[in-house]
Amino acid sequence: MKHFLSSLTILIINLNVFAQEKINKLDYAKIEIIVPENCIAKSEYEILDCNGFSAQWLFLNEEMVKQKINEQFQTQIEQQFNFKKKKNIEFTSQSQIFKGTKYEMKDGTYRIIGFGRINEIPLILNLGFNKEPKNNEILTEFEKNFVNL
Repeated sequence: MKHFLSSLTILIINLNVFAQEKINKLDYAKIEIIVPENCIAKSEYEILDCNGFSAQWLFLNEEMVKQKINEQFQTQIEQQFNFKKKKNIEFTSQSQIFKGTKYEMKDGTYRIIGFGRINEIPLILNLGFNKEPKNNEILTEFEKNFVNL
């Protein structure tokens, strides 16, 4: 019985720790974005699936920008993508201009990889969509935190 109670106590403690680790907000270059209820964030910098949308970003420092790490990163990502079409685009994120590429993947999904600055913080933005992001009208309010076309 003691062993059973010890195991039950450990299970309850583990469940409480797990419940406390749920990420409810994202840190998008000092902008707090609330994670929608039906979505799961992997970290404060990445949401994996939110109704067919995913987003992750990587902060860079000025030295990395001078060394064109953002361009090298985009080239490396592109080499890993299984895409059938790509198009250079400009878009805004939090009212800031980003330059990047929209990819139509062979599986029918879409990716946007872009570089820009939010609150003067340089970052690479990696967005995924189950459906083509043609214009702002089809984007959800949550998605518009990251991209406006």
